[in-house]
Amino acid sequence: MEIRPKLKKWIVNKWGDICRRSHYVLMGLPFVLLTASLVLSIASVVRINQVLDGQGMQYGAEEYESKRMPYRQMTVVSTCLPQMDGSAPLKTMNGLDVEKVKSLHEAIEITEGSTVGKNGQKKGGEQIDTSRLWKDCYSSFAYYPARGIIEKNETGTIQRCEVVGVSGAYEVVHPLRYECGGFLPGEEGDQTAIVLNTKMAWNLFHSYDIAGAFVEMNGIVFQVAGVVNEGDDAIAEKTGVNDARCYVAFPMLVKLANGPEAPINSSDMDSSVRLEDLAVMNYEVLMVDPIKNIAKNDLTKAMTDSFGYNKDSLDIQVINNTGRFNVLTLWKKYFPLKNAYTGFADMTLPFHERSARLAEQYVVFWAEMLIASIILMLTSGGYIYAIFHGKKTKHAKVEEEEETISELPDIQRV
Repeated sequence: MEIRPKLKKWIVNKWGDICRRSHYVLMGLPFVLLTASLVLSIASVVRINQVLDGQGMQYGAEEYESKRMPYRQMTVVSTCLPQMDGSAPLKTMNGLDVEKVKSLHEAIEITEGSTVGKNGQKKGGEQIDTSRLWKDCYSSFAYYPARGIIEKNETGTIQRCEVVGVSGAYEVVHPLRYECGGFLPGEEGDQTAIVLNTKMAWNLFHSYDIAGAFVEMNGIVFQVAGVVNEGDDAIAEKTGVNDARCYVAFPMLVKLANGPEAPINSSDMDSSVRLEDLAVMNYEVLMVDPIKNIAKNDLTKAMTDSFGYNKDSLDIQVINNTGRFNVLTLWKKYFPLKNAYTGFADMTLPFHERSARLAEQYVVFWAEMLIASIILMLTSGGYIYAIFHGKKTKHAKVEEEEETISELPDIQRV
C-alpha cells in the first residue's frame, strides 16, 4: 500500500519538473527567436547587397543618366547558327545580323530625335545634349586557343578562350572596371587591339599590368589595350563570368574565322565568311526613358519599322535590364511559382545575362529570408511584450487579495 502513494508522488514531482522546465524554455524561446531573426535579417540585407554589387554590367543606365534625363538599358538577344570549329556563329533568316542592326540604328535615331525639338530643345526651352541622347552596341562571340607573347617570347597558353567581337559604345553600355589600360579604340582605331579579362591576363602573363603585350589567336597577333575585371563572386564562378575572355573589334571575327591571310573586306568573294554572314547575337542600347518603359516601346517600334519584328517571335527576344532586381519586378517574374523566361532555349546568352538571371534567383531567395525574419521578429517581439506587460494571472490576483485580507484588523475581519 505504501508503494502506490510513493509512485504517485514521484510521478507528480517528475511531471512538475517537466512543466517547470518547459515553462522556462518557453519563456526564453522568444528571446532566442528574436536574436535569430535579427541575425537572419542582417545577413539577408548584406547578401542581397553583395549580389547586386556583383552585377555592374546591368547598371549602364544608372551610370549614364543625368539628373534631368533617366535612361533605360535593354538587351536584344537573337538566335544564330553555331559553328563546329568555334568560330563566330552565322546569321539565321529571322535573327539579327549587321545589316538589320544598321537599319535598327537608323530607326532609333529617328525615334529618339523626335523626343527633342530643333537645336536639341525640349518643350519649355530645356536644352538637351543630343550627343548623349542614346548609345548602342552589338556583339557576338567565338572560341579560340590563345598564347601570350612579350618581346617575341611565349609567356603562356590557353586551350580555349571566349573572344567577344564588339562594335559601338560597348564600354558605355557596360560599365567596366579596369585593372590597367582602357577599352578598344573604336572603329577608327587599331583593329588589332585586344582587351583581356583578369582570368585570361593571369593565365597568359601572370600579371594584370600588361598593356602593350601581344596575344596570338589563330595566326593573328593582337596588342593588349587593357585588362578588365568582370567580377569575382560566387555567381561569377557559377555562370562562367570568370572564364578566360577577351574583346576584339567585331570585324576581327571575320579575320579569325578565315585566317590571317584573308581580307576583312566583305565584298571580297574569295573570303569564306563575310561580315554580313555573321550573326549579331546581342544588341544592347541605352535610351531616354522619361516615362517608365517608354524606351522599351520605342525600341520595339524601331525594330518593327526597320526589319518587321514580331513580339511573339522566338528568334529575337527583348530583355529589360534596368530595374530588373526590384522587388515588384521579381514578384511578377517568379510568383506564383513559374518559369520567368520562356523562348530562350535556342539562344546563346552572354555571360552577363547568365549572371543576372542567377542573381535574380539569389535576390528572390534572400528576400524571402528577409520577409520571414521580419515576421519572426514581430511575432517574438509581441511575445516578449506580452511577457513583461501582459495581465497578471488569476492566481497572482488571488494571492494579492489574500494578503490584503490578512492585513486587516481583527475587528474588520468579523
